[in-house]
Amino acid sequence: MVGLTIQIIMNHLSKNASVIATFTSLALVTNYLMLGIPNVKLMDLLVFIAGLNFGAPVGVSVGVLTWCVYGVINPYGFSLPILLATALSETLYGLAGGFLGRNLKLSNPLTKWEYLSFSMKLGVLGFILTFIYDLLTNIVFSMVFCVPLLIALVAGIPFTILHELSNTLLFALLGPPSLIMLRKLGRR
Repeated sequence: MVGLTIQIIMNHLSKNASVIATFTSLALVTNYLMLGIPNVKLMDLLVFIAGLNFGAPVGVSVGVLTWCVYGVINPYGFSLPILLATALSETLYGLAGGFLGRNLKLSNPLTKWEYLSFSMKLGVLGFILTFIYDLLTNIVFSMVFCVPLLIALVAGIPFTILHELSNTLLFALLGPPSLIMLRKLGRR
């Protein structure tokens, strides 16, 4: 059973190799372009959109591959435990996108109310996923650098707030048009 599951996932990934490469490249390019704005990145949204439109294995792959490059070639430095924590935490966006994509029932084209409702739901989802991501990565940061957890969480508040607010806005404002654009290109 496990072997069959792995074979199905590998089949799915090989069929979507160009999609994974494209989304990973977009995430990397936008990360480096936005380097001057700490914790404001399009990467989380791109990983989510990849999962939403092409399935969780694709979204997860984009998240992990992006962090494998960005986490190693990072102007802020390299730490293997932090890289593993960020890469694994990033998979939340791809998994959530894949789950939502499998269960999403929207009309085509979207009505104005449906668009607004979807936009607000994506904003809330972006906030929740980012809250979990930030919590997990701050816990690992405190463990790796032997900083008491409460101090790590309090010290991270400005970065956490910026990350959560920016992702809320990015998911709400750019999520629906991305879905519409990809639908027009023949996806879900």
